[in-house]
Amino acid sequence: MNKCNVKIIIISLVMAILSVGLLYNIVMLDVKGYHIHSGINLNDYNGISYVSDERIPASRGRLYDRNGVLIASDKDAWDVIAYVSPERPGNKLDVYYVYDKENTATVLADILHGNRDEILALLNQDVFMTYLGTAGRCISREQKERIEAADLKGIEFIKVSARDYPISPFSSHLIGFARYVREDDGGSNVIEGQTGLEASLNEYMVGTEGSQSYYRDTNGSPIVGQQIDYVAPINGKDVYLTLDSRIQSALQKCLAKSMDSGFSGDIAWGIVLEAQTGRILGYDTCPTFDQNTVDIKDYLDYCSMVSYEPGSVMKTFTYAATIDASNFSPDDMYYGNRYYVGWPENGHLTRVSYEGAPGWLSTIQNYDDINPGTINFWQAYGTSMNSGVLTCLEKYITIDTYTDYLYKFGFYKPTGVYGIENEAEGIANLDHPLDIATSTFGQGCGYTALQVIQAYTAFCNEGKMLRPYIVDRVVDSYTGETVYQGQREVVGEPIKPETAETILKMMEYTVTSGGTIYVDKRFSGGGKTGTGEVAENGRYGGKYIHSIILTLPAENPEILLYVCYRDRYAYARNHQWVRDLEAVISEQYRIAKDAIPEETTENTRREFVNGMPNLVNHTLQYANKKLADVQANMILLGTGNTVIAQYPAENSTLVSGQRIMLLVNKDNMKMPNMSGWSRKEVTAFWELTGIQVTLDGSGYVTSQSVAVGESINQNTPITVKLE
Repeated sequence: MNKCNVKIIIISLVMAILSVGLLYNIVMLDVKGYHIHSGINLNDYNGISYVSDERIPASRGRLYDRNGVLIASDKDAWDVIAYVSPERPGNKLDVYYVYDKENTATVLADILHGNRDEILALLNQDVFMTYLGTAGRCISREQKERIEAADLKGIEFIKVSARDYPISPFSSHLIGFARYVREDDGGSNVIEGQTGLEASLNEYMVGTEGSQSYYRDTNGSPIVGQQIDYVAPINGKDVYLTLDSRIQSALQKCLAKSMDSGFSGDIAWGIVLEAQTGRILGYDTCPTFDQNTVDIKDYLDYCSMVSYEPGSVMKTFTYAATIDASNFSPDDMYYGNRYYVGWPENGHLTRVSYEGAPGWLSTIQNYDDINPGTINFWQAYGTSMNSGVLTCLEKYITIDTYTDYLYKFGFYKPTGVYGIENEAEGIANLDHPLDIATSTFGQGCGYTALQVIQAYTAFCNEGKMLRPYIVDRVVDSYTGETVYQGQREVVGEPIKPETAETILKMMEYTVTSGGTIYVDKRFSGGGKTGTGEVAENGRYGGKYIHSIILTLPAENPEILLYVCYRDRYAYARNHQWVRDLEAVISEQYRIAKDAIPEETTENTRREFVNGMPNLVNHTLQYANKKLADVQANMILLGTGNTVIAQYPAENSTLVSGQRIMLLVNKDNMKMPNMSGWSRKEVTAFWELTGIQVTLDGSGYVTSQSVAVGESINQNTPITVKLE
């Protein structure tokens, strides 16, 4: 017999012995209640034991902005259950079930903000145990503690998870929301994305729940050492977006002011884009909503789902097609008065001499019916003359050439931004000459904001058009491995580099010649405005969509900014709020002419050259040395001498005077003075320490529920008010 056969026989004997032992142990457990290996007699416990199967929730992946600011994560929550039968196993002296149902329903309705009669009806069911409906699901820690303090008999809790959005509203229509979906509601007992990125990226972020089973005695108490099976949960992957929380906040304020300043605005939307990479830095629709309460009035994401008539921002593409495909020059002169549109000839638009002339179709006026006489095309673009783009299709390019360029710029298909679903495609009637004529200045056609801003990237990248992107990367929370990486993507080259250069000069001319009031003179930028009438019930005149697209700076633009809002005024009124947004962007990207005064730059905004250093696993002495020149406001969390976590993250932009938090120990933490902190900084504290903070309001912290210097830990409830 060879050695291999001997090994096989030995292994087989060992396996047989183990199997017999395991079978014997199971028989002894079932028949006599005795566990051989541990020596525990289950009959010594209170009553006959039974097997309990439990699911172990998995954490959904977290959402972060580009700088690591937490946007969404899981938090502890509880489902309320009521034992309503006195025959509950282990019941003694009526303390393990709801026997005072009237009072219990009254107390629970108050705490859970539920309907008392509905809760009472659930308590009166002829069942052993019941949930308490929607009001009793995913309740907060504060609600749980209030119920416990009320000492209601027969009321218990099952720990689950809920989705939390600490800085909401924050690009709410784009990000969407997720909620805990139970198996009896058609789910699988996990938090699942319902709308927006939470839904489209669900495959990455959703976790896989685990399970465990063990013996309990008849009182429901687990029997020590009697775990039968355990399967660990698998947490979801973390998603980092390209959004910048500071720019996003400024965009949201701009859109809100466009609506809330007495101008009858009913909707506003906007996008901020890194022009040479395609990264989306800001993206929002207003009115927005709080993802924690999900009080949604309109589910439409106006940046991607809604095609609208953009108005004169579309003139840029008419000029781009003309420059690219003909011998056109902006220096050329033309007759700029109102345009009498005639039937096309030889593939071109035609202009007849007067209204009602042979072949006349319609009369198109300039804005405010301005009739400037003979002007050049610089002036036509800068003052947004409709007659200029119509002349392009009359004298320089054919209708077919013009429409071909619209397709090259991607106006009749979704942009395909990864993570953004249900995009509109864009609509236009390009068969009738009058519809073609009005489309040259953005009327009688419909495009999305994503399509418009994507097309404008071609002017910022020497004719190459970039697809915007919102998902920077997806990271495995266990290994740190990046499983998806967003990147710059060229999706077309509709124009030549020299055409792009000319268009940028025309946009700059619009600003320097006073053609738009949206750009503060302190800043370098180019721009094009748009005003489109909104068709309602087949007629124009009731509402207008005002818009502005800006390149910052004017040459080699780093940023594209596009803002739109709808109201009942024919004249745009939101320029100051766009300037405020522009100021935040220009300061952050340091692209203004002189937006930051010299003394401010030197004394309060001096940038740390190499960014935030990595201080984790280093001593406080090392940290102080590395940050000696920054004059930072250092906040130490815990006691000790070794940094275990830091804010801001490594390589983040760091300026003198800013707050830096260093966690050295999660024990012996003291409450810091949060006065003046931003939501971002409070959220960073929450992320570092694991101590949940309830944020009330927006702006900066004005008060806190825990006094400065008091001991705090992960169970300490903290509320801060922001104004």
